[in-house]
Amino acid sequence: MAKSSEFTSFTKDVQGRYLCNDFSEVEAWRGEGGRPFDFIIVGGGTFGAAIAEHLWFRQREVGGGLRTLVVEAGLFTLPEHVQNTGILGLSDPRDPFSLDLSVQQPERPRNEVWGIPWISNIPFKGLAYTLGGRSLYWGGWSPRLLNEEMATWPAATVADLNGRYFDESSRQIGVAETNDFIFGELHRVLRKNLFNAAGGIKDVIPLPSLPPSPLLKPNSDPLDLLGLPSSGGLSPDDLLNMLKLEAPLAVQARPPHAGFFPLNKFSTVPLMMKAARTASTGNGVSDGNKDFMVLPDTHVLSLSKERTSAGTWRITGVNTNRGHLDLAPGGTVVIALGTIENARLALASFEGSGLATLPLIGKNLIAHLRSNLVIRVPRTAIPGLSSTTNELQTSALFVKGRATRANGDIIGTFHLQIAASGGGSAVGGEDELYRKVPDIDFYDQLRTSNDTHVAIAIRGLGEMEPADMNNIGLHPSHVDLDARRDEYGVPRAMVTLAQTPRDDELWQAMDAAMVGVAAAFAPGQAIPPPGHDLLGTTHHETGTLRMDADPTRGVTDANGRFHYTENLYAAGPALFPSIGSPNPMLTGIALSRRTGDLIMAPAPFGGDPGFEVLFDGTSLGDWMMSTISNQPGRSDPGGFRVRRGVLESRAGSDLGLLWLTRPTPERYVFRLQWMMTAADDNSGVFFGFPDPRNEGYDNTAYVGVNFGLELQIDELARPDNAQIHRTAAIYSFKGPDLLPPTRPIGEWNGYELVVDGPDITVSLNGQAVNQFHFAGDPQSPRRAQPSTAQDPRFIGLQTHTGRLFFRRIQWKAL
Repeated sequence: MAKSSEFTSFTKDVQGRYLCNDFSEVEAWRGEGGRPFDFIIVGGGTFGAAIAEHLWFRQREVGGGLRTLVVEAGLFTLPEHVQNTGILGLSDPRDPFSLDLSVQQPERPRNEVWGIPWISNIPFKGLAYTLGGRSLYWGGWSPRLLNEEMATWPAATVADLNGRYFDESSRQIGVAETNDFIFGELHRVLRKNLFNAAGGIKDVIPLPSLPPSPLLKPNSDPLDLLGLPSSGGLSPDDLLNMLKLEAPLAVQARPPHAGFFPLNKFSTVPLMMKAARTASTGNGVSDGNKDFMVLPDTHVLSLSKERTSAGTWRITGVNTNRGHLDLAPGGTVVIALGTIENARLALASFEGSGLATLPLIGKNLIAHLRSNLVIRVPRTAIPGLSSTTNELQTSALFVKGRATRANGDIIGTFHLQIAASGGGSAVGGEDELYRKVPDIDFYDQLRTSNDTHVAIAIRGLGEMEPADMNNIGLHPSHVDLDARRDEYGVPRAMVTLAQTPRDDELWQAMDAAMVGVAAAFAPGQAIPPPGHDLLGTTHHETGTLRMDADPTRGVTDANGRFHYTENLYAAGPALFPSIGSPNPMLTGIALSRRTGDLIMAPAPFGGDPGFEVLFDGTSLGDWMMSTISNQPGRSDPGGFRVRRGVLESRAGSDLGLLWLTRPTPERYVFRLQWMMTAADDNSGVFFGFPDPRNEGYDNTAYVGVNFGLELQIDELARPDNAQIHRTAAIYSFKGPDLLPPTRPIGEWNGYELVVDGPDITVSLNGQAVNQFHFAGDPQSPRRAQPSTAQDPRFIGLQTHTGRLFFRRIQWKAL
């Protein structure tokens, strides 16, 4: 039974109740005849929430019925980005800190939610232990990675990001439109001055060589996007290049569509809330038994796993501080903790397993180099800016850089985030840019303020050097397991993060470019040197579960799946082979959407050499379900649906048969793979039967029973435990010659059926287990006759009991 909303000393927890579930509700399926979750997402922060919501709505598009669980160590704290709530002063800690092992663990959180579970050589600002994670706090700058910044990424991944997912991610987080809240004389003048000066600042990438601005849509007008009344003598190419200086801010003050509210600052909590509320609607559905659940205040300690017959690993569930959570057969686990904790969970789960990629986990830790420069300039010192105004104004601009050596060698990339505001404040950054929630009195103050000075803040972000995968031991930054354990008995992560000599070079080049940009805004003014942030303050750690198609160079493949595992994926910046200069938010959301799509719709099956594919995982094609008529109370034959690249069976009130409407060859080899989801599953492959529509049966599935043969799938050998009724038997005619090497629930089995006239050979998982010579059936003389043009015969899959999966269905003529 679902719990009611609870009370604290201050509030009634309505939102928490409608979003979250407790452990008893998550486990209620055991006593209600249900089933465990098909997707378990470890981590309800930025990217865990994003992929969970994406999986939920993708599975609904193909019929629904799949269950999704998000497990989060933190609690529900805020319903959306902190800047949208009007709660001022609730942000990440001002100063980085280190884990204090001298106090009782877990430590008291800083600023309500912030904590550090790892041991490290430098202080960090840690993790936000709350649903939504860092997405509740991030700054909003969302530039895209350049192709050169993804040079070591899998080519297929880069192609998908550029071709689709960067655009989708931009729309989702609100960075696909112009910054409609940034306008006015200050913005126009600073942008024009930067445009004029950019070509002369060392290491600033020439604007013509950058890709077109993502703000530029078909038939859009650059003048309109720039907010300019006229070109002012600029060429069309100049306007397009100037557009590249617009700040890629994921903030919207204008609704994206009529009838919608503006997105404001994006966070992932509303995504989870929408999925949770959608899942709670329907007959008999309540918050205690819905198919999308969020379990907060629960720490995942390790992954449960089993070795498969192929020598890979299959995840069967997760172990938490509250107990074990089962994964449904055929299900998927996605680990979406922070980059460091993702590595720790993977290391702790596979320690001692012999996983070939274990030495690579955590060895590509990278983050961002970050500098800050703030200047306060009289309006009169800025060329082109009027000397007086009665309006406080703001500006936000973006510059992309490529650090190079004197000989032309490329060191790496960086970018500059420029925020400016008028008035007496010297910060000139996010506080003046888009954090304010004004009331009418405050608005009047802004409207009547006198802009005698402009504060300009320039923040530089430079990429750290990734590991050389040919010599990963030389990379100075990595995540390992420490001998000391946390409050749950799990080894803590030991984190080492340090810059390389190449990083030092890039940092110097970025600082010089920052000074050059500042001088362009305020010619002749004194420019102070930029200050450096500590490495652990960026919240941008990446790379510990590096993607690469080659398992000797990457922990995960191009789809985010762990090498040598069947059903374990990762989400978030831990996947990045290199970091580039952008904040990981846009790319991490894009990868989450891509991985979710690939989980829900794997690449079509192409068939074995020489075989014709009969089901490629995308549609039913030429398959047809049997029908039932004149059977009140037993009129449902069950059915099959295409989901996650497989055919999934559903039992009805009587037998059913999904049959291929194309006749079999006269002599042929037929292959498929099948998976049981419960011990009492019962199905089979019927073959050699005539067209079910032509025999006058009320239940046309019985044409397969009475005129064909069945290759059985039933580990219980019902009704009598006889061999002729067991898996790999030709049902009721001949049992297997050998004990069938059937694989356990949740693992794929392979059938090969060879029909060579009256001689039938059945192989299970590569081993011939049944040789049968069919000499005919006196009780049914038309049974299993050869397929000819005059008397075509067919093949089909049975619905009987339970829920089975089928895939990789193919044949070839002999």
